[in-house]
Amino acid sequence: MKLRAVADLPAGAWKTVRLITKEQRARLVPEPSEGEFSASVGSLLSDRSSACLYVGIGSSGKVDASAIRIAIGSASLASRKWGVTKMAFELAEWSRYAEAAAEGAVLGGYRYETFLSKKTRPVSEVCFLVSSKDIASVRKGIERGRILGEAGNAARDVANTPGNLLFPESLADAATALAKKTGLRCTVLAEKDLKSGKFGGVLAVGGGSARGPRMIALEHRGGKKGEAPLVFVGKAITFDSGGISIKPAAGMEEMIYDMCGGASVLGAMQAVAELNVRRNVVGILASAENMPSSTAYRPGDIVTMRSGVTVEVVNTDAEGRMVLADALHWARDAYGAARIIDLATLTGACGIALGEAAAGMWSTDEAFQNRVSEAAKLSGERVWPMPLFPEYSSQIKSKVADIKNSGGRLAGACTAAAFLKEFVGETPWVHLDVAYTTHRSKDSQGLALGATGFGVRTLVELASEPAA
Repeated sequence: MKLRAVADLPAGAWKTVRLITKEQRARLVPEPSEGEFSASVGSLLSDRSSACLYVGIGSSGKVDASAIRIAIGSASLASRKWGVTKMAFELAEWSRYAEAAAEGAVLGGYRYETFLSKKTRPVSEVCFLVSSKDIASVRKGIERGRILGEAGNAARDVANTPGNLLFPESLADAATALAKKTGLRCTVLAEKDLKSGKFGGVLAVGGGSARGPRMIALEHRGGKKGEAPLVFVGKAITFDSGGISIKPAAGMEEMIYDMCGGASVLGAMQAVAELNVRRNVVGILASAENMPSSTAYRPGDIVTMRSGVTVEVVNTDAEGRMVLADALHWARDAYGAARIIDLATLTGACGIALGEAAAGMWSTDEAFQNRVSEAAKLSGERVWPMPLFPEYSSQIKSKVADIKNSGGRLAGACTAAAFLKEFVGETPWVHLDVAYTTHRSKDSQGLALGATGFGVRTLVELASEPAA
């Protein structure tokens, strides 16, 4: 998709899009009914006679970057369905939100159609109509927005890929290719490396699959030499059957999305490199395929993790925390992380608590948690703080090992976070349980069905802050 800022509409057949507040809706002639066009964020009204599309951005006093992103994404998504290939957004009044506008156009123009025989035509060109005096600043915003949008779509591409094509080795290949393209440094630990490094958690989870696990690290060295890095850690279970504690068949096809945390780390590292962020950042993907077989780990097993902590396995479907635990320790031990943030489709319990509206957030450091909250707010990706009460740590105490990998149904998302806490030591840490924010079963909020790329923008915003 080609994006540009212009003062005048170029010649050709362009679909013009006007951003309409609820107050402006009342001045349309003839005034549309509330049911026809409410002007709420992302609502659409197509005026065929003037080749114009109206898109709502809500009340004028509440318009922000998120509203612009969703509105333009909704218009871009609808236009692709209609076969429109050239769009012109009248952005003059809202030019300060150029970055969000570009993100919305790129994210909204995405559909995963790799395996469809009949594909929709993508929007190929987008113009943002602004005042001539604003063109220079708008172009800067558009370029950053394009990079962030394309990074989000890259994460969605990886996350939408079916499990017969995406597995730990092919994910490692994708990371290696990204590193070659962007100048990142890539390290891949295969099974023999994991065994010699005593990565007990990821080896246990990956033991049931013929396609072995991988630990993948991408390094961006944009800061001072010797500066301790900000580390992103992503759960990348490329398919989760539940293992011996097998999941119900209904809906299991959605378990290709159990690597969405890792996909978002991959997308974020792409943007960090392309934006040449001025700090040291490391992205780690803990990848395995959780399958049932004669070599799979079992309930009742005791696993020694990379840190030396022993874990009683009570549920093999609590596998994400097992691979993340090794990754968190590796982030501290091998990379000397200054701060760690992990993203994981970790628990169904988080979805019961928060639904699809927000990711749960747990932390050992209030200042770092506040920074993540602010980054998420600026990015339009909602997170919500959750507790780490001592009672949750008590729930995962084992009688035969140091801890067990499940505390039961009560407070399931909180006990999962308490498990991860055992592996971060004194390093400031934030855990995001993104299980119900990472994919959708239908088009919504300016995004096509499938993976959403949730977390990419928050991670990049966080990395773009000056190192503390």
